[in-house]
Formats: sequence, structure tokens, C-alpha cells
Amino acid sequence: MICASCIVVIFSLVCFLYPSCLLAQVAVPDVTQHPNWNLLEHENCGISMTDRIIGGTNASLGQFPWLARIGYTSDDQRSASPNFKCGGALINKIYVLTAAHCVTSLPGKFIVSSVRLGENNALTEIDCEGQVCAARVQDFKPRTLIVHKDYGVPPYKNDIALIRLDRPALFNGWVQPICIPFGVQLAQSYEGAKAEVAGWGVYDMNNPRASNYLLYVSLPVVNLNRCVVAFKKHAKIGPTQLCVGGVIGEDSCGGDSGGPLVKGEAAHGVPRYYILGVVSFGAKHCGATTMPAIYTRMASYVVWVLDNILP
Repeated sequence: MICASCIVVIFSLVCFLYPSCLLAQVAVPDVTQHPNWNLLEHENCGISMTDRIIGGTNASLGQFPWLARIGYTSDDQRSASPNFKCGGALINKIYVLTAAHCVTSLPGKFIVSSVRLGENNALTEIDCEGQVCAARVQDFKPRTLIVHKDYGVPPYKNDIALIRLDRPALFNGWVQPICIPFGVQLAQSYEGAKAEVAGWGVYDMNNPRASNYLLYVSLPVVNLNRCVVAFKKHAKIGPTQLCVGGVIGEDSCGGDSGGPLVKGEAAHGVPRYYILGVVSFGAKHCGATTMPAIYTRMASYVVWVLDNILP
């Protein structure tokens, strides 16, 4: 863990750099001094080639190259084709970040059996747009599942996990890692900002089937107190979580769990996409009301990620 070296981010500095900020002095760990910081990708991360979730829009090829699909099979039918039920984000060549509920305490005999990178259209073997075609998808087996030791204590808290792949991913225009926030980004509340979430989850609650196409939607980060009130009967919401959405007809939904909430910004001089959160849970009928959804706040877990990755 890092405690010895911290950047103290003062309210005035954060507000000068960002329009929305934490109204307090915040001690931020200098994660760049962590011995595992260089295990993450920094030069080639967060680059979108383009520069249906409820109410979502079809994503272009290479728009979300860090997005992973997590596949499941029954423990007694491991050779069967996987059912892709969760999402995740590639953070370097061998680790995918996702939600803890996507990899542990699974129903029945289901197990995480595969991870797929580079997919856009699940119906085609090779995805094309006009004359441009993506490389074939890359499929992996999970070598190790790492779940936050305090997941679910209290309920829904620490909903974060890592999957170590059985071999390194091959980076190309369709498979690239997402950037991990650091520095003043870790003190940023992002309240009022818009961020994007993508996935192959349910896109029409009147016909609740998963999408075959990668969809995305832009959602606002809202004041955390809105989720504290909205979910007070179900969970204790706190500062390690983000409150997102609350727009009728637009939401993450079943099948999007574990996927990343991302935002493009030039926080450190170069425009890139950074992961702000991980889809955790929301209303039963997603997108049907003004009920927002809960995301695991990435800034609260950067040190945990660094503590748990290996070369």
C-alpha cells in the first residue's frame, strides 16, 4: 500500500483544473510511485480509433478497444460455447478489470470460462465497416481470478475484481488497454460530467434480450446523495462508489455488468480515455425510471489494482 508519498490536492487547485471537484482538501496517493505502476500501459492506453445499452447507439469499430466480454459455462460442460454475461476492461496485456459479482458467487455451477477481446458484432466472424475490417477476436482462458477481499461487506461494496489472462493480448487497432487515472484525477468527483458506458446488454426493456451489437450511451455523473436516497432500503452507498445516470431511456443494463465507465480528457497533456468506474448495480427495470445506477469508483481502487497485479 502507498501512504508515505502522497500528493495533497487543495480545493483551489482541483477546481482550477476541473469544472467539477471535491469541495474539500483531499490527500491523494501518488500511485506513480507504486512499484507496479510500470506494469500498466501508459503510452498506448485509452486511444479510441474513432475520435445498445438502454437507449444506446451502435459503437463504431475500434471505438472501445479496451472492452472485454466475460464468458461462462457450466462447470460440468466446460467445452460448451460460453454465454457472455458480463463486461470488463483491459488494463494491460494480461489483466482485465471487472466487477466482483461477475466472477464470484455465481449461480448454479457456472464458472468464468473465457474472456474475449476485440468484438463488435457478435453475429459476424470478422467485423467490417465499409472497406475497413477489424482483426479477428482474441479469446482467452482465465488463469487467475482476484476478488477484493472485502467484497460485499457491507452489501454491494468493493465490487471489483481482476482476471489474469492465460497469455498476453495482442495489441492492435481493435484491442488496446484503457488508461488508469492518477494524480489530480483521483480527487475529482466528476459530478455533472458526462461519461460513456458500452456493452452488449439488454437494449429494450420491452423485449429484454441481449444485443448482438456493441452499444454505448453517454450518461451524467450525479451527486452521490441522489443514490444514497434512492437505494437507502437496499444498500449503504458511500464515497467508494459513483452515482450515474437517472435519465429515462438511457442506462447500463443486464449484460453490461463489470464494464467500464470511461471519459475522454487531456488530464495529463494527451487526450485519452480513462476509466472512472465499473458497472455495479442499479434498478431492476433499468432505464425505465429516473433511478440512477451505482458504479464502483475507480479512483478508490487504483492502489488495490496495483497491489494485485504481477508481471
